[in-house]
Amino acid sequence: MTNPRRQGVTALVLAVSVFAAACSGPDTTSADFCEKLGEVTGPAGVESALVPGDPARIDGVVIELAELHDRAPEEIATTTRSLLTFFRSYQRAARDERRDVIAENEELLAQTSAALDQYALDECGLFLERVVPTPLPTVDPTFQAPITD
Repeated sequence: MTNPRRQGVTALVLAVSVFAAACSGPDTTSADFCEKLGEVTGPAGVESALVPGDPARIDGVVIELAELHDRAPEEIATTTRSLLTFFRSYQRAARDERRDVIAENEELLAQTSAALDQYALDECGLFLERVVPTPLPTVDPTFQAPITD
């Protein structure tokens, strides 16, 4: 004969275990996030691999952001969620409405970009600021062409 008290304790332990497993979800660590962040912002990332205007670029950015958000530790998850939400809105917007989507979210984008840049630097050792290359002059202004008659 089984002890009803033992069965109750066993059921309670089992219930707590199931509840804890359901609440914990996948482990998100800074190392996993940083690895993915380095991947998506590197030369193989969609932003670098596809040229602006390529329709596949925004779709790829949304996919990469979703993967990044899935790995985001709690301290950066709100930022990645905000970026993902923005890019999904941008993705769904008609082409002629995309400038409005950007304008309406300009402050949010500045804040989230700054937060992500700071986290990347502090936690991942990654510097995300992109530098626009200085155009090279096609003609040397100090060069004097010979005068021919």
